[in-house]
Amino acid sequence: MAMAARTRLPWAVPMALTLIAAGLPLQAAPEPSVATLTLEPQGAEKTAPGYYPVQVALSPEKPPRVTKEPQYRGKPKYGTVALGGEGGPVYVIALDEPDTGEWKIYLDANRNGDLTDDGDGAWSQKRTQGARTLYGINRYILDTAWKLPEGKTAEGKYGLAFYRLSNIPALLMYREGARTGTLAVAGKSHHVALIENDGDALFSKPVATAAEAQKSRAVWLLVDLNDDGKFDASGGELFDVRAPFKLAGQTYETTISPDGATLRLNPTTKEALDLAPKAEAPPPLLAKGTVAPNFQADLPGGGKLDLAKYRGKIVILDFWATWCGPCQLSMPHVEKVYQAVKDQPVVVLAVCVFDERENFAQWLPKNKSKYHFQFAFDPAGQDNEKSIAGKLYQAVSIPTTYVIDKTGKVADAIPGFIEGDTRLETALKKLGVKLKSQATP
Repeated sequence: MAMAARTRLPWAVPMALTLIAAGLPLQAAPEPSVATLTLEPQGAEKTAPGYYPVQVALSPEKPPRVTKEPQYRGKPKYGTVALGGEGGPVYVIALDEPDTGEWKIYLDANRNGDLTDDGDGAWSQKRTQGARTLYGINRYILDTAWKLPEGKTAEGKYGLAFYRLSNIPALLMYREGARTGTLAVAGKSHHVALIENDGDALFSKPVATAAEAQKSRAVWLLVDLNDDGKFDASGGELFDVRAPFKLAGQTYETTISPDGATLRLNPTTKEALDLAPKAEAPPPLLAKGTVAPNFQADLPGGGKLDLAKYRGKIVILDFWATWCGPCQLSMPHVEKVYQAVKDQPVVVLAVCVFDERENFAQWLPKNKSKYHFQFAFDPAGQDNEKSIAGKLYQAVSIPTTYVIDKTGKVADAIPGFIEGDTRLETALKKLGVKLKSQATP
C-alpha cells in the first residue's frame, strides 16, 4: 500500500496545484454513507419487483420438537424454516395431503411444539392449473432474532409467504420482509429498500465471485434516485449489493449488519461485479410497429371477441390469469386507467390466458363490481402452444400488456407489474390520449 501511495504522489501533487492555479474546484472523493433502516414485516410486497421461489424440503420424519399434532387424514410431511442465521428461531411445518379431501398446512408459529394451536391449517385458496393444483398463498409474520457483532443481539418480525404446487415435491415460499429508510448517495438523500431473497431474514451475504454468488440469492438495494416516490427496477434503481456495484457513476460496496438495520455504502476502486444469473433470454415481445396479430377469444355468456373489430381505436390488450398473483395486483391499476380514458376512443380487452375456463367463470361474478372493461377467455386454455398470449404475442409470463394504436400496430409492450407502475400511462400519452388525474399516481 505504501508503494502505491508513493507512485501516485509525483503526479497527484502537481495536478492538484494546477487545478488550484486555474481556479478549478478539486473533485472530492465520495464519502461513505450510513443508513439506519426500519424493518417492515411485509414491506417487500409493495417494493419488490418480484421474488425467487425457495423450496422447503419435505420429509416423512417428524422433528423432535413436535409434541402435539392435529388428526391427519393422510401421511404428514414435515419441513423446517430457519430465520436470522445461527441461533435464530426454527419453525416446523407439517403438510397433510390426503388422496381425497382438502390439503392442509400447519405451521408452529409460536414454536411451542403444538401444531394444533396456530390455526385450522386451511390454505387460503385452491386453484386448478391444468394437471396441477395451486394451494395458497398463506402469509405469516414470524418472530426472528439475529446475532450481531460484539455479542449483541436483535429481534424483529419477518413475513414469509407459502404456497404449494401439487406436481412439485417441495413446499414453496418467499420472503415478504424488507428494510426501508433513507440513504445519502453523492450527498443527496434518497428513499431506499433493502430486500433479501433467500427467505432466511439474513441481509448480509457478501460474495467475492460470480460463481460464489450462486450459493445465495440476490440482496436487492432499491434506490429512488429520481425521488418520484417509487422504485423503477428496470430503470437503474435496483442493485445486487452482495459485491461491488455501480451506482450513479461510482462503484460502491456495502457493509450490512446481519439484521439489515445498518447499511454502510463505501466508495471503492474495486471493479463492479456482474451477479446477474446467466440464463437463456426469453423471446422478445412484439416490437413497436409490428401489426398486432388478429385473434378471437370467447366472451362471457357467449359470442366472440374479435380484435380486428377494434381497428380505429387504441386497444389496451391485457393478458392475465385468475391464478396469477401479480395479475390480480395489476387489475386495480388497469381499472383506474380505464376510468381515465373510457370517454375517448380507447378500449381495454382483458384476455384470460394459461387458465381453466371454470376458474374464469367463477372469477368473473366475484369481481364484476370492481372492473368494468371487457373480459374474454382464450379458448386454448392451458395449451401454451396454441395460446393467444404465447403463440401470437410471444408472452412467456403474465401479466403482459400491449398497447395497440388505431392502425392496428403495436405501440408498446409492457411485461410485468409493480406497485406504482406508470408505463401504461406513458404509452397512452405518446399516442395523444389524455388521462384524467386519478389515473396518475
